Amino acid sequence: MELLHICVRRTLPWHDEAAVAAALVPKMRPKVELWNATFNLRYPAFRLRLTQIARENLSRIENAKLARLEETPPGALVVPVDDDDWLSPEIASRLFAERDPSPQGYHWNRYILESPRHPRRWPWARERRAADTSRYTCGSNNYAIRNLPELAATISSHLRASEHFDANPGRVKRLDASLSLQSRNLASQSTLGKSVSELTRDDLIEKFRRYRALYDRVRLPRELAWAQPSVIAMAELMHELRLK
Repeated sequence: MELLHICVRRTLPWHDEAAVAAALVPKMRPKVELWNATFNLRYPAFRLRLTQIARENLSRIENAKLARLEETPPGALVVPVDDDDWLSPEIASRLFAERDPSPQGYHWNRYILESPRHPRRWPWARERRAADTSRYTCGSNNYAIRNLPELAATISSHLRASEHFDANPGRVKRLDASLSLQSRNLASQSTLGKSVSELTRDDLIEKFRRYRALYDRVRLPRELAWAQPSVIAMAELMHELRLK
């Protein structure tokens, strides 16, 4: 039986705080220092918990194997993910049901779970459909690709994957299915801001309160019911995270 291979992209060793500190890009160092001065859970420990929640989610997928890329057989179907991404437990069965000898890859609808920036808006999971290419065809976790030497860059980078998918529409297949969720959490670089100077303690505390409310109140659409256990785990984590 063919297995779907889930490959987590390279990430930092969150269990080793010294190694994380040495590997941080310069713009993240003051933000991590601010985090550590603000919360009871240090930044690497929080990020480690995120990966554990994601691994629990991935463990529910049938006919799939979590593997490093170098362990993946040539030609195997690979779903690249970041270390905090969530996938539907039905993703392997859905992809293999669409099996076709011609496509090199597949892409599908994804949702983005994030806190609303306006306090009066209700928390929600924002959908990005496979047909919506207003930004990128491929996000961090909404595509699968064959493990071929010429496609290695598409596994490590969703930007390179988007370029390949857009340039080769006849060699990829679009599925009208919602098979993944990107959880933009409090520790995401996009949440903490892109520049070095734009995050203050007050900003961080305000974001913390919004994200704690997110997991308590979010309403998932029916097609994302599979993600509810991960949402509950995130809610528990956000209540364990406290201000110093």
